[in-house]
Amino acid sequence: MRDPFWKSAKILLNYKRPLALALAGAMISGACFGAGLGGIMLVVTHLLGKHKSVGDLIREQLAGSDRSAVMQDFGNWLAGLLADNPLRDFLFVIAVIVAVTLIGNIGRFMHEFLVITVVQHAAMVWRSRMIRRLLNLPMVELLQSGTADHMSRVIFDTRPLSRAYRAILSKSVEQVLKGGIAVTIALVIDWQLTLLALVCVPPMLRKFGKRIRRASRRALQQRGRMVAVLKDSMSAIRVVKVHDAEGLERRRFARVNRGVYREEMKIRTVRALASPMIDCLGMLSVAAVVSVAAYLVFQLGYKSERFIWVIGMLAGAAASLKPLANLNNQINEGRAAAGRLFDLLDLPVEPSGVRIKHGLPALPRHRRSIEFEQVTFAYPGGRGPVVRDVSVHIGFGQITAIVGANGSGKTTLLSLLPRLFDPQHGRILIDGEDLCAVTLRSLRRQIAVVTQQSALFEASIADNVAYGRRHVPRDQIIAAARAAYCDEFVTALPDGYDTLLGEHGEGLSGGQRQRLCIARAILRDPAILILDEATSQIDAESEAKINKVLRNVRQERTVFVIAHRLSTVLDADRIIVMGGGRIIDQGTHDQLLQKSELYRTLTHTQLQPPAA
Repeated sequence: MRDPFWKSAKILLNYKRPLALALAGAMISGACFGAGLGGIMLVVTHLLGKHKSVGDLIREQLAGSDRSAVMQDFGNWLAGLLADNPLRDFLFVIAVIVAVTLIGNIGRFMHEFLVITVVQHAAMVWRSRMIRRLLNLPMVELLQSGTADHMSRVIFDTRPLSRAYRAILSKSVEQVLKGGIAVTIALVIDWQLTLLALVCVPPMLRKFGKRIRRASRRALQQRGRMVAVLKDSMSAIRVVKVHDAEGLERRRFARVNRGVYREEMKIRTVRALASPMIDCLGMLSVAAVVSVAAYLVFQLGYKSERFIWVIGMLAGAAASLKPLANLNNQINEGRAAAGRLFDLLDLPVEPSGVRIKHGLPALPRHRRSIEFEQVTFAYPGGRGPVVRDVSVHIGFGQITAIVGANGSGKTTLLSLLPRLFDPQHGRILIDGEDLCAVTLRSLRRQIAVVTQQSALFEASIADNVAYGRRHVPRDQIIAAARAAYCDEFVTALPDGYDTLLGEHGEGLSGGQRQRLCIARAILRDPAILILDEATSQIDAESEAKINKVLRNVRQERTVFVIAHRLSTVLDADRIIVMGGGRIIDQGTHDQLLQKSELYRTLTHTQLQPPAA
């Protein structure tokens, strides 16, 4: 299996231009770092040399007889630029150090700025890809795996991935360039002593990489559970408070919170030891090099100035490379996040999703009939089929009510119509066209669904009515709201149609929220309208208005109603009675009262009279 982190890092290749500019900035920073470090060493040597000018020191270091002809020419030229005045030479070198420091930091800023820009944009792209995949997952997958862990991947998993990207683009590039330039200068000064020092430096080892990666993955999974607990608690906050269950929810969260803590603690030792171990190993290496160099200086007459320069440059290189001690840890944490990211992106999608199935025709607007032919459906992992061998023919423009006890398969049957699920057996036809043989988008554009739970969003009333339809003129929005009897309460609000709704439409009554959902369905101009217990939890006035809306919009539409209200059933052209996933009987209200014992029982036990 390919490494998920480096597979994900391919996205960075989409940013060649800003990364090239960032690399240029890093090179400027590294070159100025080396020049500044050389200037500092020159100042130190100048102060220790007392009677030697900077020009003399440059000639000794760069234009000695053991140097190449090119290096000698460069050293003599540079020394000739300086006046034979120690104080003036000293101040000149200080000015050069200040200048290269400023220039280097400008390059460093450019590098960091562009790297952060690239990393944040890449993280944004990954979040967009994940939410696109999440929104296009089949309903079966969402029911099996839930949404909390997937939400956690979108929110949390891009953070360690971003840190790892920044580590390889920012720390590694900038620090390696600085360290490389310092080592290059040391090699120019004395390659033998520099190679000796490099041989003594221990290699950077991969420390406990698998442990970090596994613990990071488990910690991310625990964060997914944390999102699930928070989602449950806050979405049902009224129930929590009424049932005095704050302590219960606090303990549920505490268990998950401790789980995140335990996983984080499993990698604390590796994180904490990384930098101290590098420091200790580095100090041992320096001690070994200094000991050898001291022997060369004191016993063999080696030039102490070169020794100071080499040690100074290598110390600068070590200081530059020290931040890379935790690079492997950050990459392993990013690897765990990248693995979870690709787990989500590898999930299947609906035909209208990320991978659109080409070659299928669009479904013409429904005008004749809808037919279920021996349809059977079972949820994965379920005990048996929820819909069993259902066959029914429905004419265009009819209102069909579906009734039955809880668990009889009413909602599941109608969920097959917009292909939220696909039947394991049988087929569904609209105007003779098999739904699996047409594009999913053309099918769903003809369908509107209003459920028992009013699906409103934190947006303006106008945006909620126009949900799913961009660039709709305001007059069409208002016309749809008037058709659903929303205009009367919307215009009474201070900001009218620009009134911002709270979460789940807080601030409106249940009937008002439901009428807004009806208005959204009307604006969609569907050929098929599905009302899933849309009037079961509203007052009598709202129910009467919604029923009036239904009578107005039934022309040129086929309407399905899952009803708990007797008044809604009475208004239907046909009533289908379901039990155990099967169609038990069908007919009008009067017909079913005469021939169906189950329907008679439902009218007394389940179908409610009009709300008072």
